[in-house]
Amino acid sequence: MFMNAIVISGAVPESKFYDQLTGEEKLGYVVELTVLDADTTEKYVCQFSTGFQGLEELKEMRRHGASSDELRQRAGQIEANELPQQLSSLQLEVLKFKGKQAAFLKLVCRFAQVAAQAVA
Repeated sequence: MFMNAIVISGAVPESKFYDQLTGEEKLGYVVELTVLDADTTEKYVCQFSTGFQGLEELKEMRRHGASSDELRQRAGQIEANELPQQLSSLQLEVLKFKGKQAAFLKLVCRFAQVAAQAVA
């Protein structure tokens, strides 16, 4: 499903995971954009795990063992400088729905041009 979205806000939330063998804390990041569907005016939270250069760099830093402080600092830079501007229009492809209750539903998305390139 494709959506014409208008960006309301964006964030780079942190999630914590624990290594099952060592118990070591691991941080994970995604980009979340709160958007309005331009066709229906419904409000959604869209989650992206790819499609942002800074997010890819953040994942690479994590793979190479960067400290939690370094990861948090990079996430803050992404949030401040690399997210789409408020009220900008985007073409999104909704890949799946995430959540069990309507009030907490998130859409897992990617940019529509990425979908078009995958088909070509």
